[in-house]
Amino acid sequence: MSWQKLVSAFREKRSQRKADKAAARTRDRELQNAIEHVVDEINPRIRAIGGYRKKLRPCVETTLSYCSDLVTRVPESVEVSSKSWGRDPMVKAFFSGKEDLRRVFSHSKEVRDFFDQHTAVEHCYALLSMERKERTVLGMEMHGDVIRRDVKQIAVNFTDHRVVTPSSSELELRENLERRAFENLIAYALERITGLVAARHSLEEQHQLLEMQLKVAHLKSQSLEPLIGDKDSATIDIEVLRKQAAHTGQAREQTSARLTTLEDYIDRIAEVLGDPQTHLRLDSVSMHLSKMNIKLDEHSADTGQALQLIEASLGEHLKRILLITRFPRDELLPKQDFLADITKQF
Repeated sequence: MSWQKLVSAFREKRSQRKADKAAARTRDRELQNAIEHVVDEINPRIRAIGGYRKKLRPCVETTLSYCSDLVTRVPESVEVSSKSWGRDPMVKAFFSGKEDLRRVFSHSKEVRDFFDQHTAVEHCYALLSMERKERTVLGMEMHGDVIRRDVKQIAVNFTDHRVVTPSSSELELRENLERRAFENLIAYALERITGLVAARHSLEEQHQLLEMQLKVAHLKSQSLEPLIGDKDSATIDIEVLRKQAAHTGQAREQTSARLTTLEDYIDRIAEVLGDPQTHLRLDSVSMHLSKMNIKLDEHSADTGQALQLIEASLGEHLKRILLITRFPRDELLPKQDFLADITKQF
């Protein structure tokens, strides 16, 4: 290798090392900012703990990486418009008609504000989320040449459409979704901590009440009431009260043990942010639907359409179908029609 090539290769490696160090510094700064954001949102007093950043760093880093990977799993954007409703089975399944589609996006204040602020943009990229509901209905079914009536079928409905985070590009939208996923997990951690605080206060009140009732029962048992009281009145079972008080006291201690010190706050944060996949998930949902959104099985004469959907789950109960959409400006309902639609709702 010539001297000139050696020098060139050396300079290239040195430049790469500098770029890698700069990128590492940027990542570290972003991670530090994320840690401070978590502390601000959950309990700023955590800063009184020495080395709190070091203790929170692993779980925050885990969640940031997970949110990034999660968003990459959401399929590419789909055009949602009057034209696509007629040709895309997925879009048709999500909306009852073209006007319903236009209404959903036109009623979104975020979408209208976005187009007002970006006058040169012809499309907005946004996340559409919906609730998937299934119910049993009676319908008709073709078996060979025979039509069967009153056949139990499962109808699938997509309701509660929400359009959020309109953006100028799909890349910008995905970056915003990463941030939203991170915020969701912080909110979920705070919600669990709030639940522990509320449970502790409730158990303390219950325990105090039972202790007072137990004292009353003891006093009455030592008084003249057993001799002169109404025979038909219900007697207070001291042993039952004692067991209830002991059980409540034990539950209170267990709850308090999970959230007594600021270190406990860090542990509770780590339970969520250190294991994000347990709390926020994306699952693939395969469905075979007819044009009327009836679930079809493999033996059905109706060929229907196979749909591959993405469903997000947060915690135990919240589940929503997600779709990255591309909505054209010219599909927005005129403002006067939009306002008329709102007026009809009241």
